[in-house]
Amino acid sequence: MTGPLLVVDDDADLREALEEVLRDAGYEVVGASNGKHALDVLGASRELPGLVLLDMMMPVMDGAGFARAMRQVPAWRDIPLLVFSASANARQVAEEIGACGHLRKPVDVDTLLEAIRKHQAA
Repeated sequence: MTGPLLVVDDDADLREALEEVLRDAGYEVVGASNGKHALDVLGASRELPGLVLLDMMMPVMDGAGFARAMRQVPAWRDIPLLVFSASANARQVAEEIGACGHLRKPVDVDTLLEAIRKHQAA
């Protein structure tokens, strides 16, 4: 069984909307408001996520900082990261942090669900 999805975005409205859409699609979802919060969620989780949907521009700890910290923990380093960002260089950033893919905001729901199916860890 695949673990839950972890949605990391500082925009509470967007994060909650994504969580709702993903739950409606049958996924278990956990949210975090920034990279530091996401690390705390990972540390407290009994089941690791099958995929992290990661915004890059956030206060406290940005997406790149989260990715670096996550990759330093052996149990977490293989969790796939899917970047979603409004930045024009989302693809480049995704490659730099070793993400499995990227999506541009605003995120189309069908494209998001397809990317999750493609990249989620089994």
